[in-house]
Amino acid sequence: MSRDGRATWSELAAAIGLTPPAVAARVRRLVDSGVIRQFSALVHPDAVAAVTAFVEVTFEDQQAREEFRQVVGRLVAVQECHRIAGRAEYLVKIRARSASELEGLLTTALPRAARGASFRVSMVLGTVKESPVFPLPKDGSGKT
Repeated sequence: MSRDGRATWSELAAAIGLTPPAVAARVRRLVDSGVIRQFSALVHPDAVAAVTAFVEVTFEDQQAREEFRQVVGRLVAVQECHRIAGRAEYLVKIRARSASELEGLLTTALPRAARGASFRVSMVLGTVKESPVFPLPKDGSGKT
């Protein structure tokens, strides 16, 4: 399903050796348990003239972290925000509709959300690979 969200129960059943009703029941259980969070369409960024940037965020003020997480969670342009190990504390993936929208986020919204934080911005010039497919175990052993 992560490769083709429009696959029918029959197509999925044939691929994994189950009946269509069994596949439907299994998917329903995965949705109910939260393993499958949502079904969505993947829009090609070039089709909507998106500008992509990765922002490394490092905090000086330790109290500002929680406010930052809350504000970033509400910003539609923020596609991902990860707490990381290394030089920075957070890595934020932003997709804006234009360079001017990105500039507004970087000069207004993020600095307000991350009081006292420093930012390091990397603009995406091209994408080699981007995939929503999660590496699942092949045999149930936990190994991919």
